[in-house]
Amino acid sequence: MMIFLFCIIALICLYTFINLSFLPRLADPVPLPSLAVCIPLRNEERNVSKLIYSLKQAITPNTHVYLYEDRSTDQTRPLLIQLVGQDSRFTIIDGLELPSGWAGKVHACHQLSRVAQEDYLLFLDADITLEVDTIPRLYATLLQERAVFLSGFPSFPVPTFLGKCLIPMQHVLIAQHLPIAFRKVRHPAFAAANGMVVLVERHAYEQVGGHQAIQLALVDDLELCRAFKKKGFTTTLVHVAPYVSCDMYATNQDVWQGFLKNVFRGMNDSYLVGSYFLLFYLIQAAVLPLLIWSPSVWTAGAFVLMMLARYQIDRNAQIVHAWFWHPVSAVLYVVLLATAMIRRLKKREITWKGRTYS
Repeated sequence: MMIFLFCIIALICLYTFINLSFLPRLADPVPLPSLAVCIPLRNEERNVSKLIYSLKQAITPNTHVYLYEDRSTDQTRPLLIQLVGQDSRFTIIDGLELPSGWAGKVHACHQLSRVAQEDYLLFLDADITLEVDTIPRLYATLLQERAVFLSGFPSFPVPTFLGKCLIPMQHVLIAQHLPIAFRKVRHPAFAAANGMVVLVERHAYEQVGGHQAIQLALVDDLELCRAFKKKGFTTTLVHVAPYVSCDMYATNQDVWQGFLKNVFRGMNDSYLVGSYFLLFYLIQAAVLPLLIWSPSVWTAGAFVLMMLARYQIDRNAQIVHAWFWHPVSAVLYVVLLATAMIRRLKKREITWKGRTYS
């Protein structure tokens, strides 16, 4: 049995290293056509100052920033007004009341796309920070990949315990499950995206129906990517971590609730797929206990290879002080996914940023 465990972990490690080698780096920057940076904000007072400062350094000629203030109940709006001031490169849009049948972020992105008139749309989350030349690099990479939809997973600061354990798992899931070499295959099964960073060509976006085509999607990034693939467009996933950082959640509770609403939805609520992921990470969660209870060259080798794979993932994602938590991360991910699956089975509602979804 221990030899079998070692072989499984060895294959996972080998696959991780090979798979990550296919993730494209951002290309050298090129001059931009007209591009709209579209950012929905709801109760983002923690991130507004850092966001606006970052954007002022990163936006280039032919780029305009649209900020959708989505009826926040904190200090988001006054902070936006104060920080944007008279800067003509920014437009603040007052949010509408959320209509029935829409998810909040999806509706905000739809409103942003209606106001913006530029040839390309770059959708960003409000907790994103960009390096100076990120936007022209994203556009250059979209051209290089011959795609009309581009996304990527940023680097993450992880100040909280659950943040260290669960936030980097986004990179682990991509590295150990998505066949990155087939990222541009035009089949919805190969959809992979991160809504924190999504660059689209406007004409293709309108052809697929934009965010209006996915009105109720809580995992809007994957659903939008699938919509592009269903229409025969090429989408791509690229390595944005050196140029984009995302400070996702400030507290352990936010980490848990944030991922709880997405983790099973991202699997299309498929109990078959969910069971596969539970088994996959249960195997990894078992490696350390087996090493302690039954030490051998096989369990030690399995542990070293598992940690080596995780170290390579975090190194690639430029995340520090998280990889050595991987045995705990695997356990917590299993608990999180199992909880989400049970909640879905019981049809419990999901609450996020003051809004409730069935």
